[in-house]
Amino acid sequence: MEYPAGFKPIRANVTNGCRYSLEISTPKPNSQLTLFVLMMNPSVANAKNSDRTINTILNTIGNRYREVIVVNTTPVIETDSKKLKGRLSAIHQNALPNAKAVEHMVKKAQHFHFLVATGDVVKGVNDSSYIELMNRIDYLTTGDGLYVVKLTQHGYGGHPLYKPKAMIENLTHVRKADAQWHLKAV
Repeated sequence: MEYPAGFKPIRANVTNGCRYSLEISTPKPNSQLTLFVLMMNPSVANAKNSDRTINTILNTIGNRYREVIVVNTTPVIETDSKKLKGRLSAIHQNALPNAKAVEHMVKKAQHFHFLVATGDVVKGVNDSSYIELMNRIDYLTTGDGLYVVKLTQHGYGGHPLYKPKAMIENLTHVRKADAQWHLKAV
């Protein structure tokens, strides 16, 4: 699948079945803010090809930003997140390199809108990495906007795929609700 017109992958940090980050330029390079997106796990988008989730984000809100950066609670590439439980060894093995990559991308992005789009985190799979990454991102940032497409029933940022366009275009401003980084609308 191609990236939408005007959007070009700058860099995809992909190694040994893991994508640690994906940077995409937009048609609005003079915009002030970057869109920084935290998702559960990467699918197939890379330096050459996009995927439905990335294109959904780019086509709806990507042109508001100078750049879109996508990171994940786990870097293990898996098109079906339900299969992540069978990949626990790889998830744990890559947790530290992923945390370092996310920290690097936060510092690079500087001022950004932070879209949490993980869907419900899965106990034993990405719950601890989600909390650790959210704590680290919170520590490294100074009041940047925290948003979701929609809150899940469990208080996490909903996944953007299959959400109405208007819902994605009108992100919900949220804040931390508890130490596990459940979120609530502001």
